[in-house]
Amino acid sequence: MLLPFQKKDFAGLFKAMDGRPVTIRLLDPPLHEFLPHDDGVRRKLAIKLGVSPEFILDRIRALHEENPMLGCRGCRLGILYPEITEMQARAIFEAAAQVMTAKNAVVVKPEIMIPLVGFKAELADQVEIVHRVAREGDRAHRHRAGLSRRHDDRSTARGNHRR
Repeated sequence: MLLPFQKKDFAGLFKAMDGRPVTIRLLDPPLHEFLPHDDGVRRKLAIKLGVSPEFILDRIRALHEENPMLGCRGCRLGILYPEITEMQARAIFEAAAQVMTAKNAVVVKPEIMIPLVGFKAELADQVEIVHRVAREGDRAHRHRAGLSRRHDDRSTARGNHRR
């Protein structure tokens, strides 16, 4: 559901930066703060998603944290919900491809920051997802364009952790 919005935002960033590097920090919000607290809004969301209002309420309760700074933040969000990291990586790479192949093409240099990494394994988990999505997008792009060259990963994925 967020993919089109993220893709549009990233494409706008890439165009505005006009060939300069763009560091994109992956999502790490306290999710429960962004979920609907009003019954009417939850019902509308449930209808839109094709699920029951009880399912929405159960998810909200499951995501609630007493202290979000100690819970599901930073890379832990992507580890628990890898589909979020996948969606953001896909939005970044699709936006980059869109901007680089547009009529007024712009060179794109995305740098992906994986937030709040504490351990090497956390970084490895998230980098693997980002690289896999990049490979999938590259294969799809090459197939559409009729190309057969190898993947040329010009983006970087990095964590903000200390060694």
